Amino acid sequence: MFNREEMPTSGEILMGNVKISRLKNNQVYKLRRQVGVIRQKDLFLPNRSAYENVEYVLSACEVPKEEWDKRILDAFTTVGMWNFREHRTYELSIGQQKKIAIARAIVTSPPVLIADEATANLDNRSAMDVMKLFNKINRKGMTVVFATHDSTMVNTLRRRTLELSYGNLIRDDKKGGYSATNDPKNVYVW
Repeated sequence: MFNREEMPTSGEILMGNVKISRLKNNQVYKLRRQVGVIRQKDLFLPNRSAYENVEYVLSACEVPKEEWDKRILDAFTTVGMWNFREHRTYELSIGQQKKIAIARAIVTSPPVLIADEATANLDNRSAMDVMKLFNKINRKGMTVVFATHDSTMVNTLRRRTLELSYGNLIRDDKKGGYSATNDPKNVYVW
């Protein structure tokens, strides 16, 4: 809903001071440029390097070309994948591909990053690496909205948790945690 792929059935979503539902269709692209998105299943440009996959976003978002090298270096450095920039994405592990997807999502420095089940297909170690990246990105000032069913991950992070059921907000817990009856042993060790 943040990038207006779906519309709320009731209520309003604000991005800054802008009511998303009131945007004209020809203005939606501007909103989408303010939101980095990471999906459960990453889609990459086939037969292109990781670098080219990240670079493509800058081209599509009309970022001035003189900024590309610095932005790409910063994004790859943030996710720890600079040494893999010339690899084709199909040559990388799933965890490495996820890091490239994160680099691609943050290369334009959007104020909001949405991760939709971003750790669902990862092993525990790779999932923790991704969560550490989200923490790092958040500490740099980017809002990270993360959707997950992984209770252990939520309990480990201890960040504000919104619980939805059938599209309705049923819980807003500022201290974080997956449910009101959290098991303190149900956490990952950083």
